[in-house]
Amino acid sequence: MRSARFLSLIALLLLVACSNGTTHTAPPSSPPPIQPIIIPSTIAPSPLPVTPRAHAAAQDAATATPLIATDTPTPPAATTITAAPSPPSPTVTAQPFAPTLTQLTNGGCCRNPGWHPDSTRVLYTDAAPNQTLAATWAVPADASGPPTVFFPSAATVSPDGSRIAFPDFANHVTRIQEFGKQSTATIGNNAAYVWFSQDGRQVAWLALAPGAQPSSNVDRLVRVWVANADGANVRQRGPTVRAADVTWFPDGQRLLFTGRDTDGGNPGIYVLDITTGALTRIINAFSPRAARLSPDGTQIVYLATLEANPDDNGLFIVNADGSAKRKLQLVGGVRWSPDSKGLLMLPFQTDNGADQLVRIDATTLGTTPLTDRAALPFRVAQDEWQVAPDGTRIVFNALTDSNIYVLRFSL
Repeated sequence: MRSARFLSLIALLLLVACSNGTTHTAPPSSPPPIQPIIIPSTIAPSPLPVTPRAHAAAQDAATATPLIATDTPTPPAATTITAAPSPPSPTVTAQPFAPTLTQLTNGGCCRNPGWHPDSTRVLYTDAAPNQTLAATWAVPADASGPPTVFFPSAATVSPDGSRIAFPDFANHVTRIQEFGKQSTATIGNNAAYVWFSQDGRQVAWLALAPGAQPSSNVDRLVRVWVANADGANVRQRGPTVRAADVTWFPDGQRLLFTGRDTDGGNPGIYVLDITTGALTRIINAFSPRAARLSPDGTQIVYLATLEANPDDNGLFIVNADGSAKRKLQLVGGVRWSPDSKGLLMLPFQTDNGADQLVRIDATTLGTTPLTDRAALPFRVAQDEWQVAPDGTRIVFNALTDSNIYVLRFSL
């Protein structure tokens, strides 16, 4: 019975939809119209589109009220959503690096500060407990620990960090020990100071030449000797000269030094070939001093003094063969940067005030201040300072209190 009524309701809805809004009167013989019956359902109706026509249709379906046809609705205009532009990224400006000073020692203890090849420690000479001779001490470069005895006598560490050389005055020899090994090489050189080659495999030293020596205010008459670091292949190279120190070229085949002939003539800067013994004067200067070879062996910086022409005095850079001589505009203590691209200098201060560290480009000779005298005052004693192997710091003996400080000027 309920199915029949439902079918009758469907038929009535179809008839009304086809009437197009016109009211029809049933013939007299027709039975009375069937009243719509709303059949409850447990199934939720599907949601209808939210438009005016769909909403009306939903009402008509619920009340069985005849629908009135309307024109097809115009679809709404499409809406374009434009994303808001992203805010510009903030510009980050790097702050300039502020140099810092770190005190490593107390009590005015120390001399000859230098760097261990690993750049983490500073080595220096000072008295040691319960012994008459000075010892070599080490202190962390960041002051994170106290100084400790690195070696029980004054000693020299090779540039590569593989060996250490120390004098044995009692036996008139120099001993060379390789780190991590028990054996020690012995060189019979009257306990003379030795200079290591850059790879640590050779040493050179100056031995007094036989005969009378000049007064103490000029360089001694010496002969240049070289040997392997294990003590083998000891040999004297070149003629007798007046000299005070030597520097190895990176190739391990040449030595650089300032000097002159035995009679005091031909002063200048010399290069000695240790294979052939040939000695070549590459710079003619009356009193050259502080000749420093760049780490890559291609350039030399030196100080010329007491020249007849005042314009010939000052600091100069030349190629390693003596060519392309150029004069610096400043005078002071100077060291090469580890990359050989520039010089670090403590210019001479005419007011006898605080020092200042500057960098000089080896190509353009342009100068860049690295510290400010007022903001970071310090004074270096007797040119006792060295550049760290990593090129970020210098260590120096302070004139103010004779303690050792590290100046960091770069990250």
